[in-house]
Amino acid sequence: MLPYPKFAILLFSGLTFSGSQAQNGIAEKLGYPKNSKLLIIHADDLGVSHSENDASIKAMERGSVNSASIMVPCPWFPEIAAYARKYGSKQDLGLHLTLTSEWTYYKWGPVSPVDAVQSLVNSDGYFYASVDSLVANARPEEVETELRNQVKKALAAGIDVTHLDAHMYAARSTEDFLKAYIKTGREFQLPVLLSRDEEFMNTVTLKNNDVVVDHLFQAFPEDYDTGMDYYYKTLLQHLEPGLNCLLVHTAFDDAETRAMTIGHTYWGARWRQQDYDFFTSEECRELLKENNIRLITWRELRDGIVRQ
Repeated sequence: MLPYPKFAILLFSGLTFSGSQAQNGIAEKLGYPKNSKLLIIHADDLGVSHSENDASIKAMERGSVNSASIMVPCPWFPEIAAYARKYGSKQDLGLHLTLTSEWTYYKWGPVSPVDAVQSLVNSDGYFYASVDSLVANARPEEVETELRNQVKKALAAGIDVTHLDAHMYAARSTEDFLKAYIKTGREFQLPVLLSRDEEFMNTVTLKNNDVVVDHLFQAFPEDYDTGMDYYYKTLLQHLEPGLNCLLVHTAFDDAETRAMTIGHTYWGARWRQQDYDFFTSEECRELLKENNIRLITWRELRDGIVRQ
């Protein structure tokens, strides 16, 4: 079982550099030249484990990762919330809105009272392991309730939330879920991660202050098999102008991560260590410089576009 649904692989697998134009005016609105190559290097899954938190913080403080998102329902949320309270003004921390619990022995459930979101949980009271199971069972109004409560819990914990995105793309996996996801972002005046290639984008009426990413990237199993360094180097060398977002997963290949991801070669401990190694490397820094790539944050998009 892959941690990401098949439709996401079809949409985003591999490197797609074909020709969409930069989002109209977004670079200029942020004070950059029109044809800038804007990039958010974004670490997913903070809060899932201590190793994920530790590696991701180091990758932001010492490396080229410049944004991350937090899984509010997960066991190590209190640790990353404490970090966010102390250093949040210096970091770009959003929420990785979570509706699934994919690992074999490591589980979590909703932050909402279970009786309020009964359709989101299995017989053991956990989120479903797959997006397919979520889609087959979840009521859209209960998805919306849980998404809203995750944002409320993060804000109550003192996190200066900069944006929202979707773990395993689950909150974007049906037309109704996507609308609940966008509605939640608008309610809290937060940008939500949307791609021009979004499966249900033609069902959504966008507003002037909605943010849509021109190119959304992440490595998939075939890229891991070919070599992660090759994937990331090629991506940075061929990045197009516009608003780009690269999703990575930084953790250490240690006993905790190996136990958490047991039975999963893909998106597992070795994969996450390789992400950490590349995005804390001098080679990555040099590639960004050589290819005139400007790192920007969701905070800039929130404050410069969504809340204007």
